[in-house]
Amino acid sequence: MNGLDEIIAEEEAINLAIDTAIYSYLQRRTKIYANIQVTDLVYCPRRAYFEKKYGKKHNSNDFSLIVGILIHDFILSSLAEELNGDSEVLTVEVFNIDGDFVKVYAMCDLLTDKYVLELKTCGRLPNEPRDSHVMQLEAYLRFFNREYGYLVYVNRNNGDRRIFKHYRDDTIYDEFKNRLDDFYVSLKYDRIPFYYNESLCKFGKRKCPYYDICYESSAIQI
Repeated sequence: MNGLDEIIAEEEAINLAIDTAIYSYLQRRTKIYANIQVTDLVYCPRRAYFEKKYGKKHNSNDFSLIVGILIHDFILSSLAEELNGDSEVLTVEVFNIDGDFVKVYAMCDLLTDKYVLELKTCGRLPNEPRDSHVMQLEAYLRFFNREYGYLVYVNRNNGDRRIFKHYRDDTIYDEFKNRLDDFYVSLKYDRIPFYYNESLCKFGKRKCPYYDICYESSAIQI
């Protein structure tokens, strides 16, 4: 092996080590801790279905996700202390679907005696909360028996934030339960879920890691 080949081999080894470190961290930090989670239903049920069917995949350029997670965890730890709340609280609700008792797990960011708080880091603050985030918070209000909660968006670039208060909404929770029914039946009978989030198929230059599988199986017409 000449000097140039040795340099190339070393650079390839370094790149592989970085990719392995990123993948390992994301696998640990975004692990699936239950068969059905609230987040499976509020973002894209079809992606969640493929994750459970084929295994969880990450995009190769998910380094920004690590930065977001680290900032999220740092802020959340301080919020829990300042607001006298508990962070990352896990609970479970049981539903009767298709003759089966189905457990659905939820882990909220912050739980106080009065409300639930969900923290979202982002590159640009939204003018209105995202529908998926509202549905997620709605489910948590029911699971944790709270009447209202907060969605807190923090810009990871400059620390600016925007806070939205949300009260229980039966219409949103009914849609959540409809998604749950469809998702469970899809898992049970191995069929593609009806609900999906088209905005997550492609975002910027990236696309969902299951885009090709979903497209090729004619799950959605794109």
